[in-house]
Amino acid sequence: MGPAPLALAFFNIGVEAGQLLFIGVVFLLIAGIKKINLTRPSWQPYLAPYAIGSVAAFWVIDRFWAMLNF
Repeated sequence: MGPAPLALAFFNIGVEAGQLLFIGVVFLLIAGIKKINLTRPSWQPYLAPYAIGSVAAFWVIDRFWAMLNF
């Protein structure tokens, strides 16, 4: 059968370990930022949802327009 399945398994393990390491670093950064007492604007919780919604709306309009123009 050859070394391909073993190489693929170790590649997958490395990718998953890298993702877990990245998530761990992000969680540590979030925990560190939360310990700093900063005054945040009242609109700050709405920033991420509006940004995501704006990108999603752009993609819907762009794909619809492309579908009309073939």
